Amino acid sequence: LRDSLQFAVDQTFNRISVDSDTSTSDTVAVLSSGKIPGTDSADFRTALLSICRDLAEDVVRNGEGIRHVLNIHVTGTPSDQAAVHIGKAIANAPLFKCAIAGNDPNVGRLVQAIGKHLGASTASFDTTGMTLKLGGEEIFRDGVFQLNPTKEAALVEHLKSAELYASAPDTQGNYTPPIDYPPHERCVQIEVSFTAGAGQATVIGGDLTHEYVTENADYRS
Repeated sequence: LRDSLQFAVDQTFNRISVDSDTSTSDTVAVLSSGKIPGTDSADFRTALLSICRDLAEDVVRNGEGIRHVLNIHVTGTPSDQAAVHIGKAIANAPLFKCAIAGNDPNVGRLVQAIGKHLGASTASFDTTGMTLKLGGEEIFRDGVFQLNPTKEAALVEHLKSAELYASAPDTQGNYTPPIDYPPHERCVQIEVSFTAGAGQATVIGGDLTHEYVTENADYRS
């Protein structure tokens, strides 16, 4: 049971980030009563992985001030761990997260987040074959942006369609979501592809909103 949970956590809870910080009380536990005979171990691991994947995404979706969930799929890296690191670099990039919060497809901020990480990493690799997609639209290939007004309009619509709710400040300048539950499970879809290996990973992140700053600045005072 422990081995199955560790496998599932590595693939799911360890691949999410709301703001790059971790709580001292972050915990994942699985319990067994021992009352029912175990099923096929492979089937059990697959089922546990599926449950943990859904729960991990829900952690992000219910995060402080989250209005967009980011689904970042990275492929073609030298290792799975390299893909995780790139995905988290994107999920934790403040300028990119702010752009997503404003439904602004400022894709230059996505490229700089990747470049910043790779520039600081000792595990560098050839990136000449890198391609990027946002909402299924190709935005970067052959070292240059692949953009036009029609495509940028489609990117804006993709971001708006993934927004959990639109928010505006009250008379005191506080931002409060008009809902107390996520209305849907759509995500901002980001695809990053390299040609340096078979590594891949999916990282789940969120945007950076006024609500997030308000809650974390004022919740004790």
